Amino acid sequence: MQIALELVPKTLDSFLEESKTHMNNFPKIRAINVPELRSVEIKSFEASEHLLKNGVAAIPHFRLIDRTLDDLEMKIEKLVSLGLKQVLLISGDPPLDAPDFVPSGIKIPQAIKHLKTKFKQLKVYAGQDTYRQSFKKEFDYCKEKLDAGADGFFTQPFFSESILNQWLEQLPGIEMWIGLSPVASKTSRNYWETINQVVFPPDFRFDLEGNAITSRRILTQIEAAGKNAYLMPIAISAEKYLNELRTF
Repeated sequence: MQIALELVPKTLDSFLEESKTHMNNFPKIRAINVPELRSVEIKSFEASEHLLKNGVAAIPHFRLIDRTLDDLEMKIEKLVSLGLKQVLLISGDPPLDAPDFVPSGIKIPQAIKHLKTKFKQLKVYAGQDTYRQSFKKEFDYCKEKLDAGADGFFTQPFFSESILNQWLEQLPGIEMWIGLSPVASKTSRNYWETINQVVFPPDFRFDLEGNAITSRRILTQIEAAGKNAYLMPIAISAEKYLNELRTF
């Protein structure tokens, strides 16, 4: 099992330092997952370029709603020249404060086919979201991405072993990076339930220790299934979360 850690860059130098520190302290972390967020000034491409130039494996996200295929190809070509091995494509949501925003219109399967043609050795991942639609619709969408050439999936975080088992059962031979994220406050819980439509198990504990217990059980499940994991400490410091997960 490989583990990737998702971090949000504040400055390039502090991002590099934090990445190296966590990877040194937790040897199972093999790469840094770099999200593409509108609210963050430093974009995934720039942060990933800085990591790769300094010998740190990066997995950049690219929001297709904002990009042309030419722009996507140009940026990935630069990163591949620096040693990029993996990339994650996401659709992205339109900005709430820009009613005149015009999306690019590029669809995930279209972009996957394009990149797999241009970069034969690059692993191109797509997203998997347990919560946005019915199981069948999401599974059919996953199959469409696989048919387009996707190498596997980065999932939205799982909070239930039984729900994860359903997906492991349906995608036994597919490379998956299973998301884990701590939910240890009312604000965080409200975000996941309201924005992402998550239904938590009735016995889920909304504190750091309880989250760590659940995360360790799911990590064991992921390893037994031969999959990978990525950690998303969104509303808590990465150091606190990783220290609570020390046994992994």
